Amino acid sequence: MRSHVSRQRPGPVTSVALALIATSGAVLALTSARSMSRTDEPELVGPGVVSTRDYERDAALSPDGRTLYFTKRTNWPYFSVICVSHLVDGTWNEPEVASFSGRYPDATPAFSPDGNTLYFASRRPADSASTLRRDYDLWAVDRKENEWSEPRHLPAPINTNANELWPSVTTAGVLFFVTDGQRPQVVRAEPAGSGWSEPVAVGGDSTSYELGVTVSRDERYMVVTVLGRPDALGTAEGIYQRADLYMRQRRDDGTWSELRHLPAPINSAAEEGSPSLTTDGRLLFTSERGGFTEHGPRKRSTGDFEKALHEPGNGLGDLYSIGAVALGIRP
Repeated sequence: MRSHVSRQRPGPVTSVALALIATSGAVLALTSARSMSRTDEPELVGPGVVSTRDYERDAALSPDGRTLYFTKRTNWPYFSVICVSHLVDGTWNEPEVASFSGRYPDATPAFSPDGNTLYFASRRPADSASTLRRDYDLWAVDRKENEWSEPRHLPAPINTNANELWPSVTTAGVLFFVTDGQRPQVVRAEPAGSGWSEPVAVGGDSTSYELGVTVSRDERYMVVTVLGRPDALGTAEGIYQRADLYMRQRRDDGTWSELRHLPAPINSAAEEGSPSLTTDGRLLFTSERGGFTEHGPRKRSTGDFEKALHEPGNGLGDLYSIGAVALGIRP
């Protein structure tokens, strides 16, 4: 999955890459029809409508399970918008650009636990006199009846001159996100007054890069996108490192465990990232898996190649959903 901030390949990463109380029917409707009897295998979200031949990532499901926000992006030159799709008669309708997006690069939407606020990252100007920012900051829109407010810039000390992405808010109002002030890492900020306290690093090491995060509403565990660990899956086809999904669990003393690599079928030989947890424990994520990940010696005809190129699984990002059983965590 290509980063939200450019990075050279195959050289080292120098910047952060970079994102419900639903009825069971709504959760199942995230995926294809055959997923209704399967919760332990990744299933495409809205195949052909939400997950398409384009690059989709950063899913955020509303608390009622009927509205899905996600990022759709270009490859290069880089631009991304936040799109929205609604569940109508059990089917996701054609996505539209969200009311607050489409002018500036936006990404990594995430709902507050009550669904009344949607957080996201953007390079939009912080004030009317500013130009397009070089770094991403965190923003929020608030629900006003059936509409969203104008975006508001989160106050210091959350936003800095570094990149801030991947907001995730717990029921207690604790804000987690990724910043690359020192190196790409997950940080945690306690609610304080009308904002948050100084963010504190959760974990990490000096050899890998934490590129995305989602945290359970009760703060028991988090799923993290990590690049640069030796246990990541890959193939001989890969000419550069791939990110994989990992988990941390919170200990009784408030500290966090070491990262645990999530096994297949969550991770694959392709790149995985953009984790997002629903409150019933399902994981939404983006993967570049597909027929081109390990193409082998099979010869493709023109028709076969064209078909595979213009549908999900073509090596660009697609959205997937999987049940809690695959995480090894009870919801």
